[in-house]
Amino acid sequence: MRGHKGGVLPKRIILVRHGESQGNNDPAAYDTTPDPKIQLTPQGIAQARLAGARMRHVIAGGGSSNWRVYFYVSPYARTRSTLREIGRSFSKKRVIGVREECRIREQDFGNFQVQDRMNVIKETRQRFGRFFYRFPEGESAADVFDRVSSTLSLSLSLSLILSSVVKSELNASLPFLN
Repeated sequence: MRGHKGGVLPKRIILVRHGESQGNNDPAAYDTTPDPKIQLTPQGIAQARLAGARMRHVIAGGGSSNWRVYFYVSPYARTRSTLREIGRSFSKKRVIGVREECRIREQDFGNFQVQDRMNVIKETRQRFGRFFYRFPEGESAADVFDRVSSTLSLSLSLSLILSSVVKSELNASLPFLN
């Protein structure tokens, strides 16, 4: 798909949340384990593998044999593990890149999330409003929206710019392509 000034836009953007994590299974995991270090459960690993197979089916079923993928992943252990399992469904020639991007991480609820304290905080959030309530030592959903949407916008803009630069350099060095 052609984008602004001849750049190539992705055909689709697929967003995937991580598979089931230890924190999803047992919220008390956050009492002693920092959020970025929470791991996937065996069920989460299986979910990620299945997601990879389904993604490959959707992408490869689009009619073109000349497709490739580029992955963005947050630095959290569970998201990296999810990507590793998804990646098993794609050959190396199909993966044109992987970028760890800390701005697409989950909402920060603060440091260790002791359950009793979090229950009180979440009750306050309900009264205040879920979107704009900022967690002590953390961020609001509005903060996450700003962080993630600006990252996605910037990433797409950079893709278009780099695509145009590469095309210009190829045209200059390989005139027979024109």
